[in-house]
Amino acid sequence: MTSLSTVDVSYNELDGPVPDSPAFRRYPAEWFVHNIHLCGVVRGLPPCVTLGTPTTEDRSKRHKIVIVTIIASVVFFLLLFIFIGAFRKREKDTVPVDNNHIKEGAFCILNFVGRDVYKDIIEATEDFDATYCIGSGAYGSVYRAELASGELLAVKNIHLPDTEGTCDEKPFQTEIKTLTQIRHRNIVKLYGFCSSPRRKFLVYEYMERGSLGSVLRSETAAELDWVKRVSIVKDVARALFYMHHDCTPPIVHRDITSNNILLDSEFKACVSDFGIARLLKLDSSNWTMLAGTRGYLAPELAYTMRVTTKCDVYSFGVVTLELLVGAYREELISILSSPSGNNVFVKDVLDQRLSLPVARVADEVIAVLTAALSCANNSPESRPTMKQVYENICAVQAPQGCRSLDALRLSDLMNADI
Repeated sequence: MTSLSTVDVSYNELDGPVPDSPAFRRYPAEWFVHNIHLCGVVRGLPPCVTLGTPTTEDRSKRHKIVIVTIIASVVFFLLLFIFIGAFRKREKDTVPVDNNHIKEGAFCILNFVGRDVYKDIIEATEDFDATYCIGSGAYGSVYRAELASGELLAVKNIHLPDTEGTCDEKPFQTEIKTLTQIRHRNIVKLYGFCSSPRRKFLVYEYMERGSLGSVLRSETAAELDWVKRVSIVKDVARALFYMHHDCTPPIVHRDITSNNILLDSEFKACVSDFGIARLLKLDSSNWTMLAGTRGYLAPELAYTMRVTTKCDVYSFGVVTLELLVGAYREELISILSSPSGNNVFVKDVLDQRLSLPVARVADEVIAVLTAALSCANNSPESRPTMKQVYENICAVQAPQGCRSLDALRLSDLMNADI
């Protein structure tokens, strides 16, 4: 594959030799980390040990192992079928839990039967009592649910109309459709859902630290040092890179904000809330109604109403600036598009709650800030793709010897190519 430019297989359980080709020789080692026993031409991987020709004794041992494995597999599946038959009979004999609240055939959550988990969630949240609410929006409220098994879940309870009015099902269905088609370590995992006339909710993995926006606004924001902030930017960029370039058709999130980026206990970031996501039809103009969060919307949506991946790129730029500055400031966006931006020093823009970054960290922060400024360009044609953004911010391997942050101005970064 002579045109192959990117192949990130990190965090998989791969083993064996990496193909010996010029493309793989020049790839960075971080694209292959956290596997079992990869070896070969990539810098940083151990060399592969060449084994001799198997002997007759070796082949005989392998044949015996294969036969034993086949017999064990047959016995295992027979026992499995017997167990499943007995389990289904027991389930039929069990009185169902409030069938008016749970739709037959609803998603199976984790490794449990849907009805059992439904009952556990209702009990764990005391029927969605405000005590367990950890966030709320126009579409639904999110609750922390700790099941009897100890499993922690985040449950988004959809707001239903108080009267006989109809509920807008589209965001609910869009989120289910999108998150069941994709899987990525930087996209929040959907475990299941419940849908009935009286109750609708979605069940996700629980992210201990909540949203990036809430952390930035809290007293613990200083825990987000520059290393963690750069890592969060890379996580979000990696997710958008996957959605825009590795999904067919491409997926546009349309609501990338600091409140829709969740952090786990280790500050790993995941993109969430796909209620207004859009699967781009390559043979269509992709016109749509205006949707999203004010301040993060790409300016061209106000007059074109046409959704493209560059809309997410703009929102990513605004979120990244918000993360580096420490809070969302509308005046910052206006500064970027005005001549006064030429006189703003980078040191005065960065979050004042942290000391200025130094050495390699400073180089990474400057690379991230440069990318954010380029992404927040008012012209969609002038914005980079998420592929270009991700590869650029991951390319800082050693100190670049850049100018001191004390003298660096925003104008020095605004016109830089990425």
